[in-house]
Amino acid sequence: MILAAGGLLLVVATAMHPSQETPVTILETELRLVGSHAVSVVSYVLVLLGLPALFVAESQRMGPLGLIGFLVAFTGTALLAISSMFGFLAPVLAAEAPAAIDAISVYPPVVVFNGFAAVGFMTGFVILGIAVTKSKVFPRWAGIFMAVGAPLHLVGFAIALLASAAFWFVAILGGLLLGSGLAWCGYQMRGPTGALTG
Repeated sequence: MILAAGGLLLVVATAMHPSQETPVTILETELRLVGSHAVSVVSYVLVLLGLPALFVAESQRMGPLGLIGFLVAFTGTALLAISSMFGFLAPVLAAEAPAAIDAISVYPPVVVFNGFAAVGFMTGFVILGIAVTKSKVFPRWAGIFMAVGAPLHLVGFAIALLASAAFWFVAILGGLLLGSGLAWCGYQMRGPTGALTG
């Protein structure tokens, strides 16, 4: 149920997050922004705690593909959890040094770190979603939701923040799909022993 809670909180965090992160919008939506990042961090921690159970539950049927997907998704999620800390710093920077926000966004180590986090997260959940779909243990659609939702979530997020807030619905749709897929698998694993109950 930890994985289910993490998936559901991912949807909540995405819906709460402002569709833009400029110095002006950060200050105007400070409570939503900080709240969204707090919920995101809790969501990522719960997903990190639940992913091993998802893999161990049927590791033999998911095979090497499942192992690769699990490891890459776990790493990408951990890196995104770390990068979420920026949401707690952004309001201070927006008030005290607004130019620093853009400077940080293009600072090469930050770009590389965020790139690794995004690629790991998307690639990992695409691979894991495919393994879940092929395993025939978890609901097939849960795997499809994961595989489609993770890229939509981050690509929609990036386009909305960098280009146009009109694309924010893509981030929300992706978060809804990914969160639903994770929650579905988590619910499927419920039971006193944490094993699949059929």
